[in-house]
Amino acid sequence: MKIRILSAVFGIAIALGLIILGAYFPIVIDLSLAAIGGLCIVEGLSAKKLDKKLTMVIPCTAFIVLLCIFYSYKLVCMVIVFAFIVSLYMAMVFNHENLVFQDLSFALTITTMCSLGIWSIVYMYDQRKSIVGIFYVIAALAIPWFADAGAYFGGSAFGKHKLCPKISPKKTVEGAVSGVLIGTVVPLVEGLIFTFFFFDKTVSVNYVNFAIIGLLGSVISILGDLSFSLIKRSCNIKDYGSLIPGHGGMLDRFDSVIFTAPLIMILDTLLPIVN
Repeated sequence: MKIRILSAVFGIAIALGLIILGAYFPIVIDLSLAAIGGLCIVEGLSAKKLDKKLTMVIPCTAFIVLLCIFYSYKLVCMVIVFAFIVSLYMAMVFNHENLVFQDLSFALTITTMCSLGIWSIVYMYDQRKSIVGIFYVIAALAIPWFADAGAYFGGSAFGKHKLCPKISPKKTVEGAVSGVLIGTVVPLVEGLIFTFFFFDKTVSVNYVNFAIIGLLGSVISILGDLSFSLIKRSCNIKDYGSLIPGHGGMLDRFDSVIFTAPLIMILDTLLPIVN
């Protein structure tokens, strides 16, 4: 528990440091997110022992980096997606004795999931590239992370009924409810902090919309967590890595973010958080 908490505090400090630096140099946030996405993909590929196969690793990591850089250019993005898919099939065709379709499907799924999640954060940030953009980055991270923390501590204190025992034995219904409640409240706290300390009078937060997005984001974060836990179980591994003591790998920390960030981006178009 102590190692888990210390790692979380250290990780949050690094994240805040990068965000503050990104306020002066926006490219820092884009590159940091691209690097995180690339690392998540490599860890995901390692679950099937594909991280040693460069014909898989290079196209998959290049895809997310290029997507984060050229996301606003539709034609370039089409070329990137086409080249990515073709490169994977070429790898399978020319190395069919060592790579099978199941490997390609796994790599394609992991890369698509991780890229969509990270790209969503990059998109929400780059559409504003200001303190409002940073606000969205923090929301995309805070909602699933605090929901996960709420589920962990709520489950430890009140958990009695198993949520999905065959996928994640330690998760409980009471923990899930606690996580959703925390994930709904955290956006309100973030909104108040930014309103009083960072936003000027021309920017206002719609707290009702933000709470609804926090609620739905917390629910989908549980699905993300369980989905990646199921992948780990099917691959017979405990964690995707050991980069973060007490937490596992980077993908173990971003599994719920990968599902939550796209939902926040979509819902924000229907229920604008910032006016």
